[in-house]
Amino acid sequence: MVKLNADVHPSLSETITENLRRRNIVTIVDFISTNPIKLTNITGLLHTDVLQMKHYILKKFGGVKKNATQLLVIERNVIPTSVTCLDELLRGGLYPGQLCELCGPRASGKTQLCFTIAANVASRSGGIVWYFDTKKDFCRLRYEGIMRARNFEPKIIKDALRSTKIYQARSSYELVQVLRQSVTLCKQEQNEASFEERKILLVIIDSLPAIIFKVPRNAQQSDNQTTYELEDLAEVCRFLTMEYQAVIITVNLLSQWNSSEQTNAANITPALGKYWANIPATRLLITRLHGETRKINVWKDLRLIENSSCTVTINDIGVTS
Repeated sequence: MVKLNADVHPSLSETITENLRRRNIVTIVDFISTNPIKLTNITGLLHTDVLQMKHYILKKFGGVKKNATQLLVIERNVIPTSVTCLDELLRGGLYPGQLCELCGPRASGKTQLCFTIAANVASRSGGIVWYFDTKKDFCRLRYEGIMRARNFEPKIIKDALRSTKIYQARSSYELVQVLRQSVTLCKQEQNEASFEERKILLVIIDSLPAIIFKVPRNAQQSDNQTTYELEDLAEVCRFLTMEYQAVIITVNLLSQWNSSEQTNAANITPALGKYWANIPATRLLITRLHGETRKINVWKDLRLIENSSCTVTINDIGVTS
């Protein structure tokens, strides 16, 4: 959640913010849900000023209203992954305005699936891909090879490579800063277009544990710092999904893994802790069966049947049914 500070509202000085924090009013949700009279006593502000602040925060951080036409556009702009069985599993593909997490053990094919989806989006007219490489292992030859193996025309491949922006992030702070800078750069272009004409934006972060767990800390510092870092990241992701209907894909690992045969959520836990567990709207679990064959399970999605699955293969054209 967004923490209270002067960026949220000019009246939230350090003194007022500290007084609120001492009374466990730390985030904008805490502030909105607290009785205005209580807030008046804590902050020393006028009752009318507190009400105006609440209205301002709700307007700035609240949900975005959409009419039926806009919702229809979103439905029509569902992004297929180009993996037939996975698209069937997801009822068409990835939905604009949502964050999807690819979770699995090392070498399970998460990055290869990211390459496949990115190539599909970048090759579409009006498709833009932001690929955040935190492991420094993005392979342009492999990415381009997937498109060549799919028999894309040279011009389409050239345009797709131009539409794919590769960023390297060495820390969560750097990741958030680059994300915010990228938002600023594309803001004018997106705002000048109508809702129906906005370009498809796919944001891939591969992977989060590589930077979140990079710096060793003691137990208490680690838990607090990790939560703060994930809060900042979640805030940026929420802005992208709400304002630009972006599709965001994050790559995560497992904090517990017993065997390749066990995909029951009772036996495994996604990394990054309880806070991040509630952020993705969709979580897919990728496991290795044998050779280049993988199994993809729906681990979390209110629209889909949990534990439904499909089997895919990794080859020259990326991930395929």
